[in-house]
Amino acid sequence: MDNQEVLLKVEHLSQHFGPVKAVNDVSFEIHKGEVFGLVGESGCGKTTTGRSIIKLYDITGGNIYFKGQRICAGILTYTQELKELRAKIRELKKKGGASQEISDCEARIAQLKDEIKRAKFDHKNCDREYADELAKEVKERYEKQLAKADPSQVSALKKQYADDLRIARKTRLVNQIQMIFQDPIASLNPRMTVREIIAEGLVINGIRDQKYIDEKVYEILELVGLVREHAGRYPHEFSGGQRQRIGIARAVIMQPGLLIADEPVSALDVSIQAQVINLLNDLRKTLDLTILFIAHDLSVVKYFSDRIGVMYFGNLVELADSDELFAHPLHPYTKSLLSAIPLPDPHSEKNRTRITYNALAAHDYTVDKPTLRELKPGHFVMCNDAEEAQYKKELGL
Repeated sequence: MDNQEVLLKVEHLSQHFGPVKAVNDVSFEIHKGEVFGLVGESGCGKTTTGRSIIKLYDITGGNIYFKGQRICAGILTYTQELKELRAKIRELKKKGGASQEISDCEARIAQLKDEIKRAKFDHKNCDREYADELAKEVKERYEKQLAKADPSQVSALKKQYADDLRIARKTRLVNQIQMIFQDPIASLNPRMTVREIIAEGLVINGIRDQKYIDEKVYEILELVGLVREHAGRYPHEFSGGQRQRIGIARAVIMQPGLLIADEPVSALDVSIQAQVINLLNDLRKTLDLTILFIAHDLSVVKYFSDRIGVMYFGNLVELADSDELFAHPLHPYTKSLLSAIPLPDPHSEKNRTRITYNALAAHDYTVDKPTLRELKPGHFVMCNDAEEAQYKKELGL
């Protein structure tokens, strides 16, 4: 990627549901204008990661930054460290430990409490702070315009000022992240017309001009390959591919900075899959979209993505450029996934060797625990010291 501006930064993301660790310590960045593919088998935590980013879930641990501002914050790591420090203080006091060591632990506890307080504040108030900043910019802009305006223009300008200020106050930072859901049937309200479904985001955002809303809906419908006449119909009157186009239209009408496509083609026929992928590719160029593309079909991901992250059992096990990952897969699970891609040539398909991945047999993490390590620029792999040496040997480093 030429553009190195980081639009989204996921830092040590953990998402637990009771004892189930759906996502565990996942970190990656998405640059402005790129398509970042997230792949893995069903149940590995891909969709949970996407839903956590868009704040459908309150994250358990870690931080998520969008446009440089923290939008999600979890406190798991802080609370775990607090427990350990308190237990250590109790142990030191029992043994009559050094007062300096106890003081250091207490200072760290105070620091952690402050971190927890700030994390909760950012998680709860990031949207309000963003709206306040937008409202401030609108006020400054219109105050300058009103100072220079002719008396005949003041009334119309004040009306426009009130409308823009209302919209700014209703705007939320997380609204700039939109999601296309996996199931095109379940994600659309059957009691709403297509016009109401697509326009809902604009209405929630405070836009009241019905003529503007209708024109915007018609414009987006045509952009996604549908026609104006479809606006008055209901979701049950459409095919699966058309429903997915409606879902895409609902997302892009908000002009998002980041689009999360959660397996947008997995419920569609193969021929329709190609149409939807090509549509997303066209929209990416037309609207300058940044996309987090979640899928388990690696051939689709290779065609569509600039960089790819591979997930297994809630962990990110490999991350690299699309071409690099396919040319030099290092983690055994990545090799297993790539070996499962069917080939269009019957002779090659007959001779294709499937690689089975067994985590317990492939790794020995009893002593040396793995971490995500950068083995060459931009190529990260989850490994321990022994595996790192082996992978570097494979790469000729």
